[in-house]
Amino acid sequence: MGWLQRLFGMEKPPEAASAAPTPNPTASELIAPERMGLNGEYDQSGLAKRVAFAFDQDSELTNIPSIDILQTGTTVVLRGQAPSQSIVNKLISIAGTVSGATDVDTTGLSIGIPAERVGLNGEYDESGLAKRVVQALGQDASISSAAPFDIAQTGGTVVIQGKVPSQEILSQMVAIAQGVSGATSVNTDKVSLG
Repeated sequence: MGWLQRLFGMEKPPEAASAAPTPNPTASELIAPERMGLNGEYDQSGLAKRVAFAFDQDSELTNIPSIDILQTGTTVVLRGQAPSQSIVNKLISIAGTVSGATDVDTTGLSIGIPAERVGLNGEYDESGLAKRVVQALGQDASISSAAPFDIAQTGGTVVIQGKVPSQEILSQMVAIAQGVSGATSVNTDKVSLG
């Protein structure tokens, strides 16, 4: 999911969208650069949307759901958690080039991978928690030989779904999943026993 969609609910940007659009004011209004939308129209969050659009243009930045983009006047405000300093540097560089941005504030940005996004080898991975739970479950012979089941995640919630042979094995699965770093809860609503 791209930045524009995640932060502003825009499925895809208008065709004429740009990080530096040409103003499209009526004769009676002038639009401040930080209030200019993706197509040159007035938009209270124009700068933030154009920064999101610029981030969407870089394939290395397309999947970082733990960072928000705000604006305070002409200052772009980034807050949340970035996976690395190199990503932060890239975000600052791109945001600073967007028309209307005079500064980029990263004081609300921390560096590190959220526990639920840590992959099998310590890398950033959207489904890292689910993969680490599958790995942990695979180390228990009674579970690894169980009927087909699937592990997914929603944030820090581990979702166990599918068919599990017994309540005893399901309880073991829940206990193991809860012990994996980053797991905040375990959902078994989509499990059938038998």
